[in-house]
Amino acid sequence: MAPHLHRRPRPPSRGRGMICIRCQNDSKARERSNKRCPSCHGEFAFDRGDAFTDRAFQSAVDSVSAEGRIKWGVEHLHYELCRRKRRRGTRTPMLMTVAISLACVVIAIKAASWAFVLLAIAAAVAAFSWKWMLRKTVLVRKEEFEAIWSRWVSVHGEPKGRIVRRERPAKPRAAEADLGDYSFDRAVICDRARTVDLLLANNFHFENNCAVLSIAGYPLGPFETVRTMLKRNPKLQVFALHDASADGCRLAHRLAHDPAWFGGRVPVTDVGLRPAHREPFKGLFLPAGGGRIPPEDGITPEEAAWLTSYTLELAAIRPEQVLKRLFRAINRKDTEEVATSAGADSGSSSGDSVVDYDSSSFGSDASDSDGGADSFG
Repeated sequence: MAPHLHRRPRPPSRGRGMICIRCQNDSKARERSNKRCPSCHGEFAFDRGDAFTDRAFQSAVDSVSAEGRIKWGVEHLHYELCRRKRRRGTRTPMLMTVAISLACVVIAIKAASWAFVLLAIAAAVAAFSWKWMLRKTVLVRKEEFEAIWSRWVSVHGEPKGRIVRRERPAKPRAAEADLGDYSFDRAVICDRARTVDLLLANNFHFENNCAVLSIAGYPLGPFETVRTMLKRNPKLQVFALHDASADGCRLAHRLAHDPAWFGGRVPVTDVGLRPAHREPFKGLFLPAGGGRIPPEDGITPEEAAWLTSYTLELAAIRPEQVLKRLFRAINRKDTEEVATSAGADSGSSSGDSVVDYDSSSFGSDASDSDGGADSFG
């Protein structure tokens, strides 16, 4: 360098900081002693190099709780972290694909061979697509999530709004004894007890004059009383809410035909997840691992082929959306019944006269305009 020229001084490197969720101070690694914030001395649950930062984990909690308005379960948080890890993980392969493609263009220009560049770009894009198409299942294993969750709770305590199932009281409560005096316009029957917990914790049953039970007999105390009462109502609307699993996709058929349930007396609307809903949830599937699924009891051959390999849980949908989409399904059913009473076609898509498959209510996000905004955020 010429003597009269001087190199411009570089600004000092800031390094990769960590933001404290208590005081919002941004600190570098050398400033954090024993994983503590240099400003407020609060402990960090995680550090750089961990799967998530404290700020990212708190953001995930805010998402599943709709900023504190909705009760939620740890399973929802697990899927939220999987969603975020998948979004973050796609950046590097995409950048690599772009870089490889640009390098191929430069080489092709120098070699005057456009056939080479097209072939190379196609190969790079194919490699990128192949890698991420294969990653259909969750990116955060259950054991990994449990360790992350335990660490968070030990440092920051239990997040607000988490649903904690209460032990059944030894004796039936007075409210349970009086259940037989009530009537419900609707019933939502779920394949999982935790889905029942979600709906009850967020008062869905109160807002919609709706009984909420699981197929396996939950809640244990009032279950049999409520089921008996439901079976006496010839105008009852029944909704089956479930995972995209073999048992889940059979739920509506079982409710409609099993004498222990409704035995053909009232129609059942299937509003749960099915394999047709899978596209937006790639990266959130679970391996099925239960052997070949036969196409029967409400499961088509195409569905059986997918269900033999994968399961998609309802918990992959954020709690607020579960509530709003279910509210939308109920509103659609009410609208259909009004149209039917006026002589219009109800629009049922099922070949089974007592099962109606509503494939659209849970097929996309529900906005406030779909209903339920006042009650569910």
